[in-house]
Order: sequence, then structure tokens, then C-alpha cells
Amino acid sequence: MWRLLKSFFYSLKTYPDLSPDLRMRRRVNRMLGDRSRLTPEGWHQKFWQSLNITPQLSSFIYWHLPSYSGLDCGRIHPSDRLQEDLHLSLVCWFDWEQSLQQDFFTQFEIDLGEEINLETLATIKDLMVFLDRQLLSINRT
Repeated sequence: MWRLLKSFFYSLKTYPDLSPDLRMRRRVNRMLGDRSRLTPEGWHQKFWQSLNITPQLSSFIYWHLPSYSGLDCGRIHPSDRLQEDLHLSLVCWFDWEQSLQQDFFTQFEIDLGEEINLETLATIKDLMVFLDRQLLSINRT
């Protein structure tokens, strides 16, 4: 019984470290709120079509990124920096990268495994290009 209680209190202690910073999330969403909101199709056409990113991939990010971050993807631009502008490490749950990998595998049947290192990606564009390369490398084999 004592171990269960002790475990519960440790969980309460670490919960703030693992959960999103809601204040930062609101701040980022306010910054994004100054921009026009695009539909998934509009977001793809405006930003990703010219880079030959597939509509399936842009739609995947459009719908999944908000579930990890709470940010409105329809207002995010390719030049938005993952950390400096969007503060993803603060606004997302601590395991959002693993969720991204699982969702990517479920959607595209591609295991990103050790391939993804978000610290090496600076912008949303970098993330999209990285994921697109993963799709292309599998489709070529």
C-alpha cells in the first residue's frame, strides 16, 4: 500500500514536467491567430504543392500536429521554427515524437525508428521534407 501511495505522489510531482505548458500554448496560438486559417486543401496548395509534398502527407501533419501540440495547423507556415516560434518541446506532451512515429507508421506503414531527430530539424518545412523523403525512399524500393 505504501508503495502505491509513494508512486502516486511521484507521479504528481513529475506530471508538470511531462505535460504541455498551456500558457505557452495560448501565447503561440495568439501569435498564430493573426494569420488567416487555411483548410487542409488550401494549406497544401499554398505551401506544399510547389515542393512536391504529397497531399496525403500534408493532410497527415495538418490533422495530427494539433493533437500533439494544441496548435492550429491551418495557421502554421513552412518557415515557422519548431522551437523558437512554435515551442513544440513546451506545448506538446513529452512523448509527442513517439506518437508522431506511431501515427506515421499506422498511416503510411513506414517505421521512422531512429531516423527522426527533431533537434536537427529547424522548421515545419524541414519536418515535412524529412517525412516526404521517408515516403519517397520506401516507394522507390
